[in-house]
Amino acid sequence: MYPRQQGQGIYIPLPGFTPGYPGYPGGGNTDRRIEHLERQMQRLEQQVDRLDRRLDRIERRLGIGDGGYREY
Repeated sequence: MYPRQQGQGIYIPLPGFTPGYPGYPGGGNTDRRIEHLERQMQRLEQQVDRLDRRLDRIERRLGIGDGGYREY
């Protein structure tokens, strides 16, 4: 444990509540962070869709799988 942490607990910056949160000057903008996360979710969903289609093509080529819907 570092000397400055003894007896002080752990410092955890909270976005939106802590001034100067890394990457968000002045604590950050909640709407902007939410929009960023929504775009990230869309990109990840598109990536999963592409991987599903790729897996379907590979399974068809190998003659395995039902080619149907997969539940995660």
